[in-house]
Formats: sequence, C-alpha cells, structure tokens
Amino acid sequence: MNINCWDYMKCGRELGGKKVDECGVCPVVTYTAFNKINDGFNGGRYCWEIVGTFPISDLRCSHAAKIKDCTLCNFYKLVKKETGKQFVD
Repeated sequence: MNINCWDYMKCGRELGGKKVDECGVCPVVTYTAFNKINDGFNGGRYCWEIVGTFPISDLRCSHAAKIKDCTLCNFYKLVKKETGKQFVD
C-alpha cells in the first residue's frame, strides 16, 4: 500500500500518535468501510470523503479547515496522480 494521509500530513492523530491525547484519533484511521480505496489503509487515501470539506459544515481535520477545499490539498493531488484511472474521488 502507498502512504496514508496521517503519515503524509504528520498530524499525529493516528493510533499512538503524539496528538491523540489532545485531539483524539482521527476517524480516517479507524474507518474500515473505505479500506483499500485508492490503495490505502482504512480511510487513509480517501480522507476527503470522511473528514474533508464535503460538506464544509462537518470538518474534522485541521488541515482541511485551513485549505477549505480538499481538492487543493497536495495529498489529494498525490493520491490522484499515483492512482491514475482507478482513482476514487
């Protein structure tokens, strides 16, 4: 599998991460329904669907809150490029 969002973003909200006590475990890490989508672990390469800017009223990611549009995120662009025609948006 390829790099997942928590490793790319270094947010510290993965299981055992440095910000878990402060912010909790990110739901992307434990969201098993999206396991292997875009060749990621759980929601790790489909994070924009879980905590992103769709809809903006339900933001659960500090990075998404800053950029306001997950399609502008460098990680989103990386996943799209690496996945090619099999990319799930």
